Amino acid sequence: MNQKIAATCSQTVRLFEQFCHEQDSEMTRLAKQLGALFAEGGHLLIAGNGSLQPVAQQLASQFSFRLSFDRPVLPAICLGSDPVLNSRMFAEGQSGQHLVRHYRALNSPQHLLLLFNDGSSAAALMNLCDEVLENGQSIALISYDCLKDPLQGADIDLCLSLATSSTPRQLELAQFAGHLLCELVEAELFGY
Repeated sequence: MNQKIAATCSQTVRLFEQFCHEQDSEMTRLAKQLGALFAEGGHLLIAGNGSLQPVAQQLASQFSFRLSFDRPVLPAICLGSDPVLNSRMFAEGQSGQHLVRHYRALNSPQHLLLLFNDGSSAAALMNLCDEVLENGQSIALISYDCLKDPLQGADIDLCLSLATSSTPRQLELAQFAGHLLCELVEAELFGY
């Protein structure tokens, strides 16, 4: 076997096992919190930065549609996924406010905000955190490193650490965490 392939596979397996072992209780807690939120008619708002923004978009679609069985909609929206709003705000030098603007447009009375931070500039995520906290809503974070993440100081309710600075491994782990979270919430609500 190619040495690079073998090394990458070993590293990935170790990271997945470490994530499952270390984040089990936080992941379970988040799934129960989301199950209760959906049961009460609340919404999941998701936002990401850098390379993790597409993971946030994919996760929102999986909650809204499904993973592997037909079920009712679980209302999830990915903030920052409006390309026209984004381009207008970026063109006017307001890139740090594009997530806040999208959040305000939704005007959701009961929600949880789930953030994905890859360690790149997090100004838009920080501004969004400030806005959400002012509204008294909960925030969860999936981070490249919970101990180093500047968002962690923003009264985050819980943080799931990917524990890697490698972009490919962050993408794999974040996607895995999202799928697992969706499966846990589905099991919580529908018994699957």
